[in-house]
Amino acid sequence: MTTRRWVVLASVVALLLIMLVPTGKSWYDQRQRLAELNDRVATQKENVAELEREKELWETDAYVEAQARKRLKFVKPGEKTYTIVDPESTSPGVDPETGTVEGKTNQPWYEQMASSVETADDPATEQ
Repeated sequence: MTTRRWVVLASVVALLLIMLVPTGKSWYDQRQRLAELNDRVATQKENVAELEREKELWETDAYVEAQARKRLKFVKPGEKTYTIVDPESTSPGVDPETGTVEGKTNQPWYEQMASSVETADDPATEQ
């Protein structure tokens, strides 16, 4: 083969590489994105299944009664309720001299109240 043929062949190969490399990269990126989306769908399906199980539980009277007793401290007429205070709990301490609660923050009271209202408005957020 002559030098001219090698140059033409190299030019054709270079042109093919220039055309195919971006296409291959986009194919690879799309496969990665598809794998991520499939993982996300699987996680969401698990979440939906868990929520459906919880929904079925809430449709039973016994579960609703148990949750009312646990969360709202409801009792039936004639029953007595007791609240046990754990001395080793990690609740915020109270300053014995002033009687104020020692919190994690040094915010003014009005900022603490505003953040408390925001937290109560959106209970799904973590503290």
